[in-house]
Formats: sequence, C-alpha cells, structure tokens
Amino acid sequence: MSIYENQILESDNENLDLVTLQRILWISPDNTNIVVIDITDNKDMKLPFFRTYEDIKYQIESGRERTIEIDPDLRIIFPYDEYLNKYKLERDEKWGIIKDIVVQEPDIYFSEIRGKLIKEVEEKTGKAKKEIYKYLKRYWFYGKSINGLLKNYFDCGAPGKEREISKKTGPKSKDGNEFIVTEKDKENFKWAIKKFHIGEGKSLSKTHQLLREQKYSSGYYRKFGSMVPIVVPEKAPTLRQFLYWYQNEYSFSAKYSNRHGRRKATMDTRPLVGDATARAMGVGYVYEIDSTPADIILVSEDRKTIIGTPTLYIVMDQTSRFIAGYSASVGNPSWIEEAVALENAGTNKVEFCKQYDIDINEEDWPCYHLPKYVLGDRGELKSKMAENLLALKVDVINTPSYRGDLKPFVEQHFNKTNNEIRELLSTVGAKPSKPKQRGEADPARNAALTIYEFNQFMIVQILTYNKSALSKGFFVSREMFEDKVGLTPLEVWNWGKSKRLLHIEPRDLIRYSLLPKASAKVSQYGIEFDKRCYTSELGIKEGWFESKSIDGERNITVSYDPRNVSSIFIRKKNGKLVQCFLTEKFKDYENLHIEEAKAIMKYKKDQLFIKEREELQYQAELHAYADSLAKDAKGEVKVATKDMSFYERNKNKRETKKSESRTFGSKNAWTAIETIEDGNGKTSLDEVVEFPSSVNNLSMEQNKINGIQAQFASKIKERRRNNESLE
Repeated sequence: MSIYENQILESDNENLDLVTLQRILWISPDNTNIVVIDITDNKDMKLPFFRTYEDIKYQIESGRERTIEIDPDLRIIFPYDEYLNKYKLERDEKWGIIKDIVVQEPDIYFSEIRGKLIKEVEEKTGKAKKEIYKYLKRYWFYGKSINGLLKNYFDCGAPGKEREISKKTGPKSKDGNEFIVTEKDKENFKWAIKKFHIGEGKSLSKTHQLLREQKYSSGYYRKFGSMVPIVVPEKAPTLRQFLYWYQNEYSFSAKYSNRHGRRKATMDTRPLVGDATARAMGVGYVYEIDSTPADIILVSEDRKTIIGTPTLYIVMDQTSRFIAGYSASVGNPSWIEEAVALENAGTNKVEFCKQYDIDINEEDWPCYHLPKYVLGDRGELKSKMAENLLALKVDVINTPSYRGDLKPFVEQHFNKTNNEIRELLSTVGAKPSKPKQRGEADPARNAALTIYEFNQFMIVQILTYNKSALSKGFFVSREMFEDKVGLTPLEVWNWGKSKRLLHIEPRDLIRYSLLPKASAKVSQYGIEFDKRCYTSELGIKEGWFESKSIDGERNITVSYDPRNVSSIFIRKKNGKLVQCFLTEKFKDYENLHIEEAKAIMKYKKDQLFIKEREELQYQAELHAYADSLAKDAKGEVKVATKDMSFYERNKNKRETKKSESRTFGSKNAWTAIETIEDGNGKTSLDEVVEFPSSVNNLSMEQNKINGIQAQFASKIKERRRNNESLE
C-alpha cells in the first residue's frame, strides 16, 4: 500500500455517511509523520495538522478510511481557459505574497514558526494577517495548487436552484395577468399532467384549460342542467407559464413517454450507441432465447380437430446468428417448454432429427454445446428454476420489460420465420400478418398440418437458414477477414466454436438440471412424490426402501417432467443419476400429464370430503339406533332380573351359552323352517308348499319330521323360560 502527497482520504460513519475528507500535504522523509488538511467544507477552511504514517496505514487497512481517486475540486484546480484568463492576474498577485513561505516545509506547518513567517510577510507586503492566512488555507485546501488562489465563482448565482420571486418578471401581459407560480401551483400542474395529459391523452393546451377549470375556478353557474365553472384569467396561471414549467420539469424522453407511453419511449428515444454483438465476446458467449406464436394453425393427429397455433422457441448464438436449438409444441410458453429448447441446443441433432424421419449429418447442424450466458425475457428465465442453469455452468441475463431490442437477433429471426411460414404454407393454415377483417377467408378452414409435420418443416427451415447469407448489418471483425470466414451462420459458428467459450454436458445431466425440482420422501412404499410412489432396480438392490433412506437421507430432491409423470430423476451423492419409475400401485398413471394426475387426486379428495360429510348423518343414525337399542335392552334386563342377584345371573353360564348357541344356530340355519307362534304359546307350521310326488309315503314321512321339529322347538322355548338346561 502506497501513501503519497495530494492523496485524499475519506472516512465514513456506521451509516456510511461522509464524515471527513482529508488531503495529504507533506510526508516526512522517514515516513513517520504526515501533514493533512480537512477539505470537507470549502466554506470553513481549516489549518493543516499532523498525523502519523502508521495511524493512517492502520485506518486504511482496517477499512475505516479509504483513498479516493477523483479530486472533488477539479473545476477550480483545472479551470477553463476563459475563466483562468479572466482571473489570472489577481491569482498571481496573491501567489506573490505567499510563495516564499509555503515552500518552507515542514516549518510552515508548525504554528509557532508559521506565525513568525506570516508576520514577516505582513511587514514586507503590508497585507493583513487575516488575508495571508486566507491565501495559505486556500493554497493548501486545493492541493498546493496556485489555481487554488483563484476566486471561486462556480457556485455563484445558485446554479440549478429556482429563485423565489415576489413579483412577476419581464414585460407586463396584455391582459394584465400578474399571476406568480408557487409551489402549490406546481403541484397542481403535476396533477393535471398525470390526470389529463398522461391518463386521458389530452393535449397540453387542453390540459391547461381543464386545470384552470378544476383548480382555479371562482364559482359556478347552471347551464343546460350542469354546473359550469367560472374561470377568471387574472387569477390562474397562463398557458405560457404552464408550458414553461413543463419544458423545464420533464426531459425529452419523459415528455415523449407522457405522450406515447413508457414502452414506446424506451424503444424510440434511447441512444443507439451500442450493438448487441459488441456485448458478446465470441461464438458461444451468449445465446439469445425467446418464444413467439407461430403464424400457422394446426390440427390434431387424427386431422379432425383444429387445435390452434403452436408455440415456437428459438435459441440463437448472438455472435454468429447460428440457430443452436429450438422447440415447437402446442403448449403455452413456460419454463418446461423453454427447457426443451435449451436441451435441444445442448444435445446431438442427428438423433433429434431422426425422431422426425429426417436424416442429416453432424456437419449439417454441428451444435451440441452450451454457452456461457443465456439472454432471455423476464418471464420464464426469471423464475426460480432458472437457477438450475448454474449447475450446467450457464449464467442467466434477463432483459428489462419491453426491451426486446436487447436481444434483437432472435426477434428479427421470428419475423423472418413467420414470413416464410406465410409464403410457403399459405394453403395449409398459415395466418396473415394482419388480423382477419370481416368478410375475409378464415385460414383455419385450410388447416392441415399436425405438430409433428410442423416440426419437420422447422428442422428443414433452420438447416436452410444456417447455410444462408448473413444480413448486411452483420459486423465482420478483422480476425474474420484475415481467416477468410464465409459469411453464413454455419461457417461463422464453425470458425468461432474453437474459441473455447462453449462447453458440453451429458444429456442426462442437462435434463436433470433443467427439469423442475421438488422434495420427496423415501419410505418402505418407495420414493413418495406428489402422492405417487416411485421405485428403481438400483433402489431395491441397495435396500433404499428397507432403510427408508438414500445415502443416509430420508428427504431427497427429485427432478420431474410435468408433461409425463411416468418417471422421475434423482441424483446420488456420487453424482450418478438414477431414473425411477411408478410402482405397480400407480401404473395406471403412466403417460399422464401432471395436471391429469392432479385432477385424479383432486377428484379423490373432493369425493372423500363429500362422503365424509354424508357419513356424519349415517353415523348419527347409527348412534341413535344404538342408544335406543341399549335403552330397551337395559329396561328388559332390569325387569327380567328384578329378584335376581349378580351371582344368580352368572349361574349355569356355560350351559346357557351352549343352549343359546344351538338355538340361534338352529333358527338361522339354512335348513330351518319358519314357524309361527299362536296366541296360546304353541307353535304351528307356516305355509308349506308341497312338491308334487307320486310316492305318498315320502310325503307322510316329511310331514312327520316337520312335526317333530316343531315340537322340539316348542320345548326349547319352554325350557328357556323356566331357565332349565337341555341336558
């Protein structure tokens, strides 16, 4: 750490508010003592004082003080030539008075010696001691610069501050209006601008008129059934005063925003001094990504239903304009759809194109790389799941709202793509660039392509674009010129991808990192996630579910694809990725979207809630019947055991239990015959339907058996009443 003359030290308090600024004036040859002067306030200049070298060094190293590079008084130390020429003679006169004593360092910094030196100058020049001290302070305050003796007129006249006036300046108005604008009037002006000019789109003159009617009326009168304000011009600000305030209050961009809106002002009034390419250090440094509805109407796979426009994501290298990846789907813009496009950019295109029956060579689309940065809108990339990109060594740059100009190349490519769709696919559902007018043909009537066929078109369109000539606005660097690089996105990409700004990651890691994450629990039923259970062969082999943990953790993080709940991914501590599948119990959920699975679970929850509420009434019926049954039984027991002791009730328990068992079993036996007891306590047979038979003796035998059974049943009941045993 070096400390030198004219260095400025800054110290703050605990709230980071400036406390002092000190300028170093002199350092002793042995680096032990330092002379400093406080330069915090130029209206109260102080004399210099001593500090030790070690103290300053300690304060800087501990962070209590720090050095600043920019001198706060440069405008007086290095003034404009016009200012210097105007006050140079007066400066030189002051310098001639003190020049012989300021060089006597360090004596001039000791008060006793300084007093004697000043007295000598006073006697020699006749200048008052007070003036000499003033010159010395100014000389030291401004860093021992002779220009510090210049008069400081820079702050004269209160530049940037409004003057308070009590009388209207300038010539008198023809209408005699002597109105003076006050702070309260300015608040009224702001209110009117916000309400009428910005809110309702009124012109400034109309805004001024409405302002006077609503804020400066002297009364009202009735006309046409309405209250009409009375405006006295002499008691209200003039249009000229209002416009003068407006021109000084708002910048050009603010005025443009008031008139046309903030979004248009941001796009139209910004300075065009930069270029998106200049922000990229080379091929693979920044990928631009964005989405748009493609201008075509698709049909379902069975061609029967019109399903609307697809969502198209494009991933473009900012330097080469090379399309590194894309995705097209019928889903709405979302993080998962954007993740599909990023995964496509970072994986092999030969395998991808085969899924759509298109055979290419690797050199036709040689991109399976990830960039250093991804630049996108505040929508999907602002979500928490964008943090997953950091695991892939990719950082995120989000553009501000309504600033599509910060990713211009992918925006321009959308225009090019939709133009080609309208030109080449006009007979199969391409949409016009302008909204359909009344009476015009509906493009949906011609819709014929499926999402599969649209993906085929997009692959061929991208391959064609990557081999096409770059736009005339493309910047050719000196290095490109020296290497004679062909000016197509593909050739610039091949030339620049060797700069090592790109990197490659395995497909499984890309998917694991890009997919949304959630917490899951390991149990004996499997990995429980979102009310579903998953398992894997490795888990069964390693005994995850017996120990209810993976690598010692019961609660784990899983990656899932909301488009299909058939499987999830987990990452073990050793970095290995494991795909887990639904258990047998939940196999019925295979290939369902997560929203479909949630709909089933919601149906279950709602149904159980409804049935549980209905169950309360059924339980009430059960409780009422049980109470009634218990009450009647207790009454009958009380009557039946009126003269019996508890001991007598327990007598012959075993025999009685056997009797009850036989009686109950006989009564409920499948071979039992229903009998009816008459009023005399005797049992008679219920209606018996005889089967026709030619053998009379069988019928007689059956009747005999039935009579015996009836008698036996009658005796059993009689014995029970007498509390007797069957044996």
